[in-house]
Amino acid sequence: MKLEQVSLLVGLDWADQAHTCSWQRPDGSGIGQAQVAAAPERLGAWFDQLRGAHPQGQIVVVLERPDGPVVELLRARPGFVIVAVNPLMLHRFRQAFSPSGAKDDPGDARLLAEIVRTHPERFAALAAPEPRLRTLATLVRHRRDWIDRRTGLVEQLSATLKQYYPQALTLAGADLASPMTRAFLRRWPDLAAVQRSRWGTLARFYRRHHAGRAAVLARREALVRQAQPVNAHADYVAPWRLQMQTILGQLEALAASLARYEAVIAQAYADAPGRTVIDSLPGVGPVLAPRLWVACQQAGSTPRAKELAQRSGIAPVQRQSGQSQGVFFRRARPRFLHQTWTEFAAHSTAACPWAKAYHDQRLAQGDGLGAIRRALAFKWTRIIARLWRDQVPYDDQYYTAHRAARLTAA
Repeated sequence: MKLEQVSLLVGLDWADQAHTCSWQRPDGSGIGQAQVAAAPERLGAWFDQLRGAHPQGQIVVVLERPDGPVVELLRARPGFVIVAVNPLMLHRFRQAFSPSGAKDDPGDARLLAEIVRTHPERFAALAAPEPRLRTLATLVRHRRDWIDRRTGLVEQLSATLKQYYPQALTLAGADLASPMTRAFLRRWPDLAAVQRSRWGTLARFYRRHHAGRAAVLARREALVRQAQPVNAHADYVAPWRLQMQTILGQLEALAASLARYEAVIAQAYADAPGRTVIDSLPGVGPVLAPRLWVACQQAGSTPRAKELAQRSGIAPVQRQSGQSQGVFFRRARPRFLHQTWTEFAAHSTAACPWAKAYHDQRLAQGDGLGAIRRALAFKWTRIIARLWRDQVPYDDQYYTAHRAARLTAA
């Protein structure tokens, strides 16, 4: 960014109750400092007073995060420019200027403004997000957070069943979050309840939930007939059964909430510009498609493959010093975005022959799944960047033919 039109740089160290702000002019003079309450009314009034005291030029506010209530307050006010500094970058600068490890909020706020003042060419102002993009980006991230919470509940449910009812891990189905599992545990919350029922009742339940293959039913019937309880005494079973039912109630409520999330996401994504490109990719579905659309839309209309790979952390880090050099996994990365690309790479192997062949080849070489998926995602970033720039759908036959031609020419 350029500082010619800037009248003031403000470093803001975020906190829960009050923010520490430090300001200076582009030439380094006029240094000041204040602590401002985090309440929107107080913080908004302080920004307005700052604008009134410096009506000419832009006021650059430097923070450690590109989102949050402070950013939204600033977006609503003309004349303010927002710059986000990576927290790791601030940490490295703090180490350089304070080798002792000393740290305080005023020092961090002052250093935020100083970093941008002395290295403006390395920073860009945060662009105002397009409404649909902001909505979808928030929705898909929130949905994933709830999926992670569901995973925690499923692990807790599994641990609880092992304590008093381990047979349910086979009888109720492998996916403990599935509707069949929830229905089974509601109806048969312990082994005694299962063994009191006739097998015909259980068989009808499985068939109603499309789990009625003869071999599977035979194994489950044998398990029911041979099963022995961990402990049949009510004083042992009752507390664990209540624990299971409590977790089950949370899973059922979460399933309804996730269904609402998915409906709202589908509605927001229904007429998203460029969705034909994303929907044409092999392996995408109603969950991954909006996430990939957000990843591409955030990169702009003309992203380069290198930018997509670096933004997501898919691209490795190269380190060289003297005669030694190496390629390493990029640990500092936006985890949700990175996860989006690697999950898509994994799903693409089920619908794309060349992706499956590449995956199997690397697996045969002894590479780990994580490394394989990152490498495959790296290939997909190159393809998708071109498709997104040209706004053309993916054609597997076209890509395979051109890939074969390039390999032949090489």
